[in-house]
Amino acid sequence: MDELGDGAAVTITAVPPLLTVTQAADVLGTSRAEVARLVDSGALPAEFHGLHRRVARADVVALAQRRATIRTQVLDNLADLAHRDGLYDEF
Repeated sequence: MDELGDGAAVTITAVPPLLTVTQAADVLGTSRAEVARLVDSGALPAEFHGLHRRVARADVVALAQRRATIRTQVLDNLADLAHRDGLYDEF
């Protein structure tokens, strides 16, 4: 809460087991179009309810975790390269 700063609002809500594309995009921090592309490519499993896609909350969270792990690995590798090339100041 301290990190949010003064005047910040916090909302706590229940997350349903099936998410809309918009809800999944909010969880992933991406656009609706990106989530639709992930569903269409098979990278994110989905159920279709009529013309509407629904994705399992667990699949969205798992994808978010995989992306976070990859992002951390890439940033660590970049930091190692920068350190090796003398671009980092020692603390």
